[in-house]
Amino acid sequence: MIFDTLSNIEKYKGINKNLDQAIDFICGTDFSDSLEGKTAVCDAFYYTKSAMQTGDITDAPFEAHRRFADIFIPLSGRELVKTAAVDSLIVTYAYQEEDDYCLLEGPAQTNVINTPDTFTILFPQDAHNSAGSVDGKVTDLEKIVVKVRV
Repeated sequence: MIFDTLSNIEKYKGINKNLDQAIDFICGTDFSDSLEGKTAVCDAFYYTKSAMQTGDITDAPFEAHRRFADIFIPLSGRELVKTAAVDSLIVTYAYQEEDDYCLLEGPAQTNVINTPDTFTILFPQDAHNSAGSVDGKVTDLEKIVVKVRV
């Protein structure tokens, strides 16, 4: 997992060529005019824009992917993102190849608060759940999730 300020995102180039492409795209894109839903960009990545309310994720399962890394970028609001190493959790819903995810349970190892000036990159080894309320306060959240093929 990488958590940092959005102004530092270019410092993470060099990890993966598809991630490099996605970072260049993020740096050159104003997502405020994007439509909600999935937007195909290229073979290396796509993104979704969604609006939701944050909620209690205390007992929510973690999800993990094998083919994609997720980049969470809030456009407005704040969200609690909980993460744990996949191998530290128990699989409760087997991996679904078509949708590239599985569900897991167990304790979080890291919690971060994602805001419009931060981003979080979650790799296949990083189980995660997100859109959690910060300090128990339900708020509106609008966010971009860039799905990068790794």
